[in-house]
Amino acid sequence: MTVPTTPSARDRRQIIHDFVDRAFAGIDPGAPGAQIARGMRQLPPDAPDEPGAEQAQAWAELAALLADESFVRRVRQMALAGATGGEQPAYDPQPVIEHAGGAVAAGVAPGSPEGRRILDRIVDAGTPAEERARLAGQVETFTDRRVERYWELMGVLNGRAPYPSATPAFEWFAAALRAHG
Repeated sequence: MTVPTTPSARDRRQIIHDFVDRAFAGIDPGAPGAQIARGMRQLPPDAPDEPGAEQAQAWAELAALLADESFVRRVRQMALAGATGGEQPAYDPQPVIEHAGGAVAAGVAPGSPEGRRILDRIVDAGTPAEERARLAGQVETFTDRRVERYWELMGVLNGRAPYPSATPAFEWFAAALRAHG
C-alpha cells in the first residue's frame, strides 16, 4: 500500500480508516478487543489540510508505518488474537510498568536472580511453568514497538501529550517469564 506523505485532512482520515478496515476485516465489531478499531481511527474532525511541522513529521512517519505490509500484518495478528477474547491477562499491567519498567531502567537482566525477585512482584512466585509460558506468549502477542509508535503518532496528530513508552517493560516481563519458567 502506498501512502502519500502530504494528503489533505480528509485523505488522512480515509487512509487511517482503510488501514483499520484491513486490519480488522471480518472481525465482529462486538467481539472482545474490537473496540480498539475505534481508537485506531481517531483523528480530529477539524484537522487542518496543512498541519504544523510536528504533525506533518508525525504523519510522514505514520505514512511509512502504514505502507509497511509487515506492520499491517502484525496489527491484523493482534486484532485477530484480541477478537477471540480468551482469558483476561493473569497480571495487572500497572506493576509490569512499575517493576519491569524499573528493571529496564536499572539494567537488570530478565534472567538474573534480581530479575526473578522483580518478576515475583508482578506474578505469584508459585505460578507454574506452563502458565508462565502461556502468559509470556500472551504478552508477546500484544507487545510491539511499532504498534506503540502508531499510538504515539496518533497522539501527536490528535494534539495529546506524549506518554512514556511501556513496550520495553512488557518485553522485559515476557523475557523474565520465559527465563524463570
